[in-house]
Amino acid sequence: YDIRLSLVGSEMCIRDRYYYGRLRDLREDADLTQKDVGKILNTTQQQYAKYELGVQEIPTHHLITLADYYQVSLDYMVGRAEWADVEQWRNKHQK
Repeated sequence: YDIRLSLVGSEMCIRDRYYYGRLRDLREDADLTQKDVGKILNTTQQQYAKYELGVQEIPTHHLITLADYYQVSLDYMVGRAEWADVEQWRNKHQK
């Protein structure tokens, strides 16, 4: 029985560090700086860097904002889905 995440208040606690790499990979694939993503989240570059490094958990509402921005599922953002699943998700959720 592998529990990889649980909700605690409005914060999502991820038990593995895979998720932090996804934040960085998605940002770099979109050719964005940490400062750019900080603006998207209405926070500072320094605060966003803490999320990307795993120093501080990213709030759930920020994960939702980034999933919408990058057009990926939350499952992909937190490491519960692979890239092939993203393509399938995008096809299902395209407007």
